[in-house]
Amino acid sequence: MRIKKPVATIDMYRVITLERDTTYIDTSLTIQKKYSHNYLRKDLFGLLAFPNEGQTYNTLQYSLNSFSPLPEFGFKAKHFNFLEANQIRYGSVATPVTEWYFKSVMKKGQNLDAFFSVNTSPRLNFSIAYKGLRSEGKYINQLTSTGNFRFTTSYNTKNKRYFANFHFTGQDIMNEENGGITTVEDFESGNPAFLQRDRLEVYLTDARSFLKGKRVFLDHFFRINSVKGNNNLFVTHQFNYENKYFEYNQPTVTSTVGGTTVYRFGDSYKTSGINDQTHYNKTYNKVGLTYENTTLGKFNFFVDDFFSNYYYNQILIKDDQTVPASLSRRIDSYGGQYDYQKKKWTGKFLFTRSFTNQSLSNLDAKIQYELNEEMQLSTS
Repeated sequence: MRIKKPVATIDMYRVITLERDTTYIDTSLTIQKKYSHNYLRKDLFGLLAFPNEGQTYNTLQYSLNSFSPLPEFGFKAKHFNFLEANQIRYGSVATPVTEWYFKSVMKKGQNLDAFFSVNTSPRLNFSIAYKGLRSEGKYINQLTSTGNFRFTTSYNTKNKRYFANFHFTGQDIMNEENGGITTVEDFESGNPAFLQRDRLEVYLTDARSFLKGKRVFLDHFFRINSVKGNNNLFVTHQFNYENKYFEYNQPTVTSTVGGTTVYRFGDSYKTSGINDQTHYNKTYNKVGLTYENTTLGKFNFFVDDFFSNYYYNQILIKDDQTVPASLSRRIDSYGGQYDYQKKKWTGKFLFTRSFTNQSLSNLDAKIQYELNEEMQLSTS
């Protein structure tokens, strides 16, 4: 008698978000996949790209942007490709999974995103991925070089009382920064000689920016009741440590246009050798208690502690005033969150309020109704 071998079905290849929404790995080739075949690996609707891969984007619609009330690093124009904690995906797969993305970019360069995931047991998953880009660009001083490394692991106990998601990321983004074309009339003239864009003179021929960051993140919970039922009680904890570094380097401050010396962005404190460095690190801990009812939804009550340190490598003295080199903040808060998901309705309501010296309150509500598999109505 021939023994039938087990077959891995598509629902055994799962992708899990930080909010524990689960989808399946989709290997089909559809028009939606074409929309996401780009540097950011997502649909770019509402974003207007700059001339080179790996540069920033102009945001054309802000309708569903997320907002954090806690102090952040800034330099948001450099963060489009910087993976935040809530953008990391965790997995559970029946067999090892590999995904490769490759694309040629502007002039000399390539973009590669490689992903590998494996379950060593049904309860333990590891994944490792790296996305790299090097694109020369069509204009002078426009090179982009980036790297995004991420490692994740997911674990749950045999009785499914304890679940944990962990990840580590190391990311760096380098952009050469020109200040735009010096002679716009050459660009608009229609002269075939200037179709080779590197023949157009630009401001700032040696400036560059560099963003680097590392993060260690852990999110886990434990179910107090031994058997899962209609009513469940969980203890939750989330830890996030992150450091970031940004540098803007411009050896030559002035630009020359037709023999004339020009300060592209007005007067500067320094006549040469600009090298501004900004450092930031944060530690975030959140402890909560969650009550889950299969009919009513989830009720989570929590306290969190946020500490950040924002600092430079210099101080500024101007008009008898001194701007210090660092700014440290500690914000402790309490709050509650309600999550509801039933049939086609999904809702989330969040309230937080600080009880430290810095007053901070936040109220967030999101509701979504699924019309069909391809269309949803959302409000927030």
